[in-house]
Amino acid sequence: MKMSNKIIISLIVCVLTSMSTFAGRDSIYYCTYTNSEVLVDGKPDELIWTTVDPVWFVPNDSVELGASSCFKALWDNSYLYFYIWMDDQDIVGHMNKRDDHLWHEEVIEIFIDADQNPKTYYEFEWNPLNTLLDLYVINPECNRKLIRQWWAWDCEGIRSEVQLYGTLNNNCDIDKGWALEVAIPFSEIQTAPNIPPQSGDQWKFDLTRREGTEKDGTLQKSSWLPPSCHFPLSYGTMIFKK
Repeated sequence: MKMSNKIIISLIVCVLTSMSTFAGRDSIYYCTYTNSEVLVDGKPDELIWTTVDPVWFVPNDSVELGASSCFKALWDNSYLYFYIWMDDQDIVGHMNKRDDHLWHEEVIEIFIDADQNPKTYYEFEWNPLNTLLDLYVINPECNRKLIRQWWAWDCEGIRSEVQLYGTLNNNCDIDKGWALEVAIPFSEIQTAPNIPPQSGDQWKFDLTRREGTEKDGTLQKSSWLPPSCHFPLSYGTMIFKK
């Protein structure tokens, strides 16, 4: 075998090996329908939540995660619901105004591309104070450096609640984590092919978490399907199921 062919094969093996970390992860999420009331209180107390399996995040890079996260989702005729759990030994949050730049601190993010056009999508972020950032994003080249964000857009009627299992901004103890429960009204997702969705409709979406900070060198990024965030081609598929 010629040396050039060996190099090419080695490169292919390296690429396939790097892809194998996430290749086995299912990129399809079947979202369960519910006709019972979901109380958005940050607690998955309703029986329907117990029937939904959690989906765990994986690291966005090769760094082993020190804090794990998972999500569940449901829908009814009015809302798309998420319940998200985040392990966190030191719960930190300071920003308390809507549309603060939450990505500079610990945050959980949801990205929704309802029409499966990666050039436009919705971005939602929350911190442990239940502060919300909501944006409509235009990403014409699927390149985060070229995005434009519609800051004036607000998701009217969105509901969310956080539960803290520990103490906020106190590094003298060890916390357990925090949970977020969200209800996103379908009426605000105007790019969706059907409002509300019909059984079998498909959306693109992803979730990502930032834990720790860049400033002190503790930042960890994890997602359902990395790299997530403003890389819409990496998003998974949500199939609404009745």
